[in-house]
Amino acid sequence: MSKKACCTRLLCAFWLLASAMASDTALFRVGAAAVTITPFGQNADWDGAITDSGVWGEKFVDRNHNGRWDSGESFEDDLANTSLDRSSDQKYDGIYLAGFGNDRLATGKHDDLWARALILEEGAKRIAIVSVDLLGYYSNASYYGAREVRGLLDPKLGIQELLITSTHNHEGPDTVGIWGVDSLHDGKYPRYLHFVDREIAKAITQAAQSARPARMRLGRTDPQLSPSLADLQTRTDGRPPKFFDEELRVMQFVGTADASKDKTIATIVNWNTHPESMEDENTILTSDFPHTVRERLEKKYGGTAIYISGDLGAVEIVGDHGQGARTRFDGRDFPVVKDNKAKTITFERTEAIGTEVAKAAVDALDRAEWSLVTGIEVQKAPLQVPMDNEGYLFLMQKGVLNALPMPKEGELPTVSTWVYAITVGDAQLLTTPGELFPEVLYGVAKYRRSDCPAADTQRPPEPAVLERMTKKYRFIIGLSPDEMGYIVPGYDYLRPTLDAEHGGPKEAPDPCKSKGVPDHYHETNSASSQMARAWACISSSLLDGKMPDTIACKGVKYQPAADNQGNP
Repeated sequence: MSKKACCTRLLCAFWLLASAMASDTALFRVGAAAVTITPFGQNADWDGAITDSGVWGEKFVDRNHNGRWDSGESFEDDLANTSLDRSSDQKYDGIYLAGFGNDRLATGKHDDLWARALILEEGAKRIAIVSVDLLGYYSNASYYGAREVRGLLDPKLGIQELLITSTHNHEGPDTVGIWGVDSLHDGKYPRYLHFVDREIAKAITQAAQSARPARMRLGRTDPQLSPSLADLQTRTDGRPPKFFDEELRVMQFVGTADASKDKTIATIVNWNTHPESMEDENTILTSDFPHTVRERLEKKYGGTAIYISGDLGAVEIVGDHGQGARTRFDGRDFPVVKDNKAKTITFERTEAIGTEVAKAAVDALDRAEWSLVTGIEVQKAPLQVPMDNEGYLFLMQKGVLNALPMPKEGELPTVSTWVYAITVGDAQLLTTPGELFPEVLYGVAKYRRSDCPAADTQRPPEPAVLERMTKKYRFIIGLSPDEMGYIVPGYDYLRPTLDAEHGGPKEAPDPCKSKGVPDHYHETNSASSQMARAWACISSSLLDGKMPDTIACKGVKYQPAADNQGNP
């Protein structure tokens, strides 16, 4: 008697499902690896100088014995930096910390910074996603970034798509340029950036070589079940509206064959808040609260934990430290010490914050669902907008912002980047090339400020992108493949002016400043007033297959690219 004749409908269905799963696990493979990129101490891959404090940087004479270089102190100018970036000539090159203000040189190390790579492979398709503990990285910078990384990879690895995302860590090296000794001097360390390129390539190579058959499960937090996360978020300086993306998303891969069966390969955490809990007075290298998140998850599950920032926009961790600010984390009290930020903002406090986030991730994984992977779909399209930040153009001319290409004489400066939409099983991953305000994702028409009608520019609302994502689990890969600054909704975008005295962009005052509304800081670190519009319209087109028929999308160019077309 034939197999078909003897099996019941139920057994046949089970046999077909088992066959599909067996086929899936044979085709779907995952690899992960983590490589340190901490600019501190001895490292076999580092070929530059190490200062007396252990932090990497050009050697100098520490006359005032404060453990860092200060203006006026002599130093050994490394010609290797100048050969990479002419703005480094006769400039001290060291580890200026990114974010907050200028002249914040690193003086030590608390924990490591990482390049953490994930390889997703199905059939002939192989993509690499790398998260780095930096404020930002670029796909096509002048002498570093994804283009350089791709050139370091062995073509035999077969990496078709390479996406680098930054956690947006504010306690790591300046990779953008605007946080040097002052606003007119580049803060990047060229030799270090080349080191980072090499380590990213190493992480990708190790991850690809370790790839093995895997299955995937997906989860997310429920604000009703994980309320502790919501009050870890606040808007920078109280900028309205008080809206942020509370949802934390998780993705976990486990082995299916041989010795790796049921062992965790990688755990992905995707959350939407600036990693800056150590704030502006800290000068000790750290990956901030993502360090503890990853450490806790690796201890519980094994494998490699990878933290990816999402639509973090103007959202910061816990906010100011005045009256009413949250002071209890992970069951411990961290009271505000008046006029003493160093005692208020501690590594113990940051660890407690990371522990709370890790607990939320565990909760999401406890309720996660297995997802069958039968293919990996990658869609992408170029995004080009005018670079209309006069302060940025000024800094480009000064050689500070050389990650953005200078326009030829007579041409308008243009920001060029990409948008990716990737589908893996029941998960959709959408990239955004900067710090996306969450209301642009969820829908400006619904989530917008209502405190000040006079502040509305009357620009039409961008289309809601999240509702066009069709899969149950929706991940936002922020600051990828580039960090082009804040992505601010058009109706509330007030263009910065040029600060003639200090150089660089100057924030515009809010029309309701008299009511306590802050000035528009975020636009000073935004490459274009058109970015939100272009991103929302192109993302919607990638997801829907056509440009939304809205006023905001009129004139936005959408041209989807084929596989391997346009790779940096």
